[in-house]
Amino acid sequence: MRKLSLVLLSMVLCLTGLSVPGSANAADAEYVLSLNLPIPPIHNRWNYALKPWVEELEKRSNGRIKVEPYFAEALSKEADAFESVKTGVADMAEFSFDVAVGQFPFHERVFTTVSPGVSMEDPTSFVLAVQDAFPEVKKEFDGVKVLFTHAQTVGMLIGSNEPITTLDGFKGKKINVLGDYQVAQKVSALGASVVSVPMADVFTSLQQGVIDAATVDYDLLVSRRLGDVIKHVTAVQTTCFVFCVMMNQDVYDNLPDDLKAVIDSVSGEYGRQTFSQFWNTLPYQSLDTWMEQMGGKLHVLTDEEYAEIDRRIAPVAEEWAEILDKAGYPGKDMVARIHELQSTYAKPWKDSHSMEIFKTSSGK
Repeated sequence: MRKLSLVLLSMVLCLTGLSVPGSANAADAEYVLSLNLPIPPIHNRWNYALKPWVEELEKRSNGRIKVEPYFAEALSKEADAFESVKTGVADMAEFSFDVAVGQFPFHERVFTTVSPGVSMEDPTSFVLAVQDAFPEVKKEFDGVKVLFTHAQTVGMLIGSNEPITTLDGFKGKKINVLGDYQVAQKVSALGASVVSVPMADVFTSLQQGVIDAATVDYDLLVSRRLGDVIKHVTAVQTTCFVFCVMMNQDVYDNLPDDLKAVIDSVSGEYGRQTFSQFWNTLPYQSLDTWMEQMGGKLHVLTDEEYAEIDRRIAPVAEEWAEILDKAGYPGKDMVARIHELQSTYAKPWKDSHSMEIFKTSSGK
């Protein structure tokens, strides 16, 4: 959003007794850029990754650029974040590809065929490696300037109030799923019954026995206190989420060259490293907190059980390949390459950093 439009908005809001976040400092900037966010200001991703990145951008511009965050879908629904930037409703945005079902066939499901038996230790590099192998997937970014993408470390696992220590233990369990219908298909292949409960209701649903388990990451155990009712996590990765930080192309093109250089300097590798540090720190801190302070335990299945899960979910990978084919991508080749790359960027659960933390915590 241009400085003039922000000033006009500030005047309107002042007349109504409201205010624009950070508007006092915005008056000193040459360019005020709106940032469309789906998350609230208390969210860890804002405080430990996005906010430091924004502050670095403003610092490198010597105050000439001011970023105005609009939290909790104030400018658009997360599913419309891409279009909000493309059409100029927002100057910048960060969002997760999976929320816009069907719009980003590759990026919203790139982890679909990754084995549930591995932990994604370096997921951002994994996504970049697949992009490099199949650069045509970048057509999904047409219409905006992508500053960088980043991905969730470890992934979404299965948390329960009672231990699930074997593959047979999933039979008949009512499991709430975060993710699209293919994630639900993977969980169903375990022998479980898939249900859909809003995140805000997961705690009480577990507490009251409406559901037996839910797909969660380590952060949710602590930030949403799900660890008060989830005492066991079974290491079966159901998906990872890929995020994008992007900018309106016209806004970027109309900046003076020195400020374009500033934007470029905090994009690409710098932006990815900022978020990689977040993804490689907070989830594991949350895992440690959950185990040490909330009594949580992590369970790993046998190699044979993970191989059986891979066999059961093979039809999901085949369907994804067909979806990619329809989008104009070489589906089977992409699935094959993903399987090759997972050995580089992921580790079997028994060798994962999560298990190192668990063994240290439990004294094993």
